Formats: sequence, C-alpha cells, structure tokens
Amino acid sequence: MPEQDEVGRGIWMAERGTGESRDGGQGVQEQAKLVIGVERAETAVTFYTEVLGWQAITSGDGGRYALLALPGEGVALLADRADAEGYTARLAALDAKRLESGERHFIRVPEELGPLEPLLQRAEEAGAVVSDELEPGCWRTLTLESPEGHRFAYWQEFAATHEQIMAMFAAAPQRLEAALAGLGDSELDRALAPGKWTIRQQVHHLVDLDMAATHKLKYIIAENEPGRTFSSSRFEQDRWAEGMKYALRPIAAEVALFQLLREHVLSVCSMIPDALARSVIVSGGRTETAAKLMKSMAGHANGHIRKIEQIRAMF
Repeated sequence: MPEQDEVGRGIWMAERGTGESRDGGQGVQEQAKLVIGVERAETAVTFYTEVLGWQAITSGDGGRYALLALPGEGVALLADRADAEGYTARLAALDAKRLESGERHFIRVPEELGPLEPLLQRAEEAGAVVSDELEPGCWRTLTLESPEGHRFAYWQEFAATHEQIMAMFAAAPQRLEAALAGLGDSELDRALAPGKWTIRQQVHHLVDLDMAATHKLKYIIAENEPGRTFSSSRFEQDRWAEGMKYALRPIAAEVALFQLLREHVLSVCSMIPDALARSVIVSGGRTETAAKLMKSMAGHANGHIRKIEQIRAMF
C-alpha cells in the first residue's frame, strides 16, 4: 500500500442550505459533488446524520438514495449499490467524485464551528474512530470510518501568529537530525509495517516536498502584487518515490539540504518585513499566503519526523 500524505499533496497542489426536504430532490441532486455507494441508503442515513452530523435534505426512489449536506462542503448523495441501474445512472448524470471503500475524503472544519470533541465522542460510541492526528500549532485530523468502509477525515486548521510559524519552520532541521542520530544504514530501511515507507523514504519525501514548496513560497514572496496567480503540476508522491529511488539512496545530502533550504527561506523573510503576509491566487480562486504555506510546510515536516521517531521507538 502506498504511503498516504494528503498534507504533502495539498502543499504543492492548489486546493480544492440544509434542513427539511426543499424540492423533493429536483435540482438539489445535481448539486451533489460526492457520491457514496451504500448497501441501503434508507438505513445508512442514520450513521451519517447521527454520528457524522450531516443534515438530511431529502430522499427518493423509495429510499434508494438520500441527499445530505456536509459541514461547509456542499451536498453528498448516498445511493444503493444494490440498485445497480439507478446507481450507475446517477453517477453518469453528476459531475461528482465517487468515494471508494477505504478511500479518505477530507472535510474542512473551520475553528469557528467549534472543536472536534463532540464528533469524537459520537464516533467513539459508534466504534467509528480510525485515528486522531494532532499537529500542535497547525491542525488536527480526525478520521472516521462508515459501516461500509468509507473514511472521512475531519480536518481543522489552527490559527498561529507569524512569529509562531517562523519558530515551527526553523525548528524542523534540528528535530530531523535528532531523530536520525546514531542510526546505521540498515536501520534506515525499517518501517512501521510492511508496505509503509521506511525511515529513508520518509526523509527523501519530506525534503523533496520542501524543495518543491520552497519554489512556490518564493514565488509568493518575490513580488508584492496582490492578485497574481500561481499554477503547478500535481506532486505525485508515489511516482517521485519510485522515480527518484527513495528506497535506495543515501540521505546525508538530503539532511544537509533540508537545513540549508530552511535557512535560506528564513534569511529571505528576515529581509522583507511583510513577507509572510504576501499572497497569490491558486486554482479555484483561493488566496494562499506565505504564512499559510510555511505553516503547512512546518506541519508536514514535523509529521514525517514524528513517523521516523515512531519507527525508531520500535527497535
């Protein structure tokens, strides 16, 4: 199984009415951007409303589908897989993502909507919790699993001052060196489990992502012209891991490069008083600031360093 790193993907890529039945589903169903295949939509609705906290909009075809409003995420369609003809027809009619069993769908939860604890409590009572990942000062990701095996990652970003972001960004190289101290070459090839990335692969990935993101960051900082746009190719982490031979290459140069990259960025920022406030427009019309990108880079690196520490603790 390839390593999953949605944080890394998001750093380099540009990101991406409720209540009672409003119109019997006519016109609302077309708004669905997520299609979830379930055994029986009529009964599956209970989990999505009572545990996940989604709001029912309407149902139809004798309960063979249901429309639900996600928190700040638009409309999702639950559809009976057993109703093969109707399920296929609905997929064909919608410009929507089909969520496969085992796949994670991220749901952004703004801080103003409150903490994730009530959701966590309901999910624990239902036995639906997969993981609760906290990156101090950056974000929290609570991943829950439906009875059909679909995974929903509730992602909440935390506010941080520019000074806090700079401190987190600057601390990572020393943390990485400490996590790797004393490891022999053979120990770098250990992983949390078969098929997961080794320590060696973790290092290569976090440095490659930092290099790619540094280019984007410098584009943001270089010109103080609001409204500029930035476009990029998708960062295909698994292809990079294979094509760049992460599993085979030594890491000494990468560790040194990581230190220099971070020092370089901090040096640039020290000369530009408003560096972290500068921004660009990415695809979808979203504004991304240097501060937001630097915080994502800091959290991404810390997450992989933590995995290295977890692997090391196993031996």
